[in-house]
Amino acid sequence: MNPSDVERIVSLAEVACSAAVFQPKEALVRQRLLHALAPLVSPAFPGEDPELAHLHDLFSQARVWADIVRTRIANFDTNRLSDPRGLAIRYPARDLLSVLTDLRRELRHAREA
Repeated sequence: MNPSDVERIVSLAEVACSAAVFQPKEALVRQRLLHALAPLVSPAFPGEDPELAHLHDLFSQARVWADIVRTRIANFDTNRLSDPRGLAIRYPARDLLSVLTDLRRELRHAREA
């Protein structure tokens, strides 16, 4: 997987995550985020590109937070009444958004260097 593909995946996840921070109770927003995060939790992501080796820690953080958010989405869909404001999704999505923003910025910087 080349760096521009990785950057595109991270950017899409960042947009979906941002929407979930502001509208965590919207089913379509949660579904989009769930699908956008799928590549991030894949063990094959981001691949073995040596250009991205310095971002290993950020990829690990993104993978962990993405997994947490996906789990919260699954639990929210099955247990909606326990979290009427969507906070179980909003808070970890906000933390994931921070990591994704840093990762996208670093990927862009690496591409431009």
